[in-house]
Amino acid sequence: MGGMVGQWLGAHAPHRIDRLVLSNTSSYFPDRTIWDHRIRLVRDKGLAGIVDANMERWFTKAFRESSLPAIMPIREMFLATSPEGYIACGEAIRDMDHRALLARIKAPTLVIAGRHDPRPARNERFHPRSNSGAELVVLEAAHIANIEQPEAFNDAVTGFLLAK
Repeated sequence: MGGMVGQWLGAHAPHRIDRLVLSNTSSYFPDRTIWDHRIRLVRDKGLAGIVDANMERWFTKAFRESSLPAIMPIREMFLATSPEGYIACGEAIRDMDHRALLARIKAPTLVIAGRHDPRPARNERFHPRSNSGAELVVLEAAHIANIEQPEAFNDAVTGFLLAK
């Protein structure tokens, strides 16, 4: 959600943004049925009905197999989420279309994507060339790149924010 909010702020409140980092996000989801299906599953089975599929989307298989202590708190946090809140966020993501906003973002922008993210920012849904100041970093990760590749993620963000 943060990347989507960041896109909106970058376009609508440029005076508040000096540099913008958009991590593992998208500006549009063309297939609404993905979110319709997730929302229906949560209504029928609760968050337990999608937690395993989320962990598979959020982390690569190798990371899931080798880093259970890093994944378990995220799994538990997800299961503690309000189903109604998750559904509302899912509907917002499903219905969002920020593609037209991208060209309005004038702040230097870092886009971080996971190479194995099912909906990567590096594809046509969010193209850094839409923003003249955008830079793309692709990490060997899935959707939650800051957990899966913390050093590379932090190095990318720190280098970008400290650049002159």
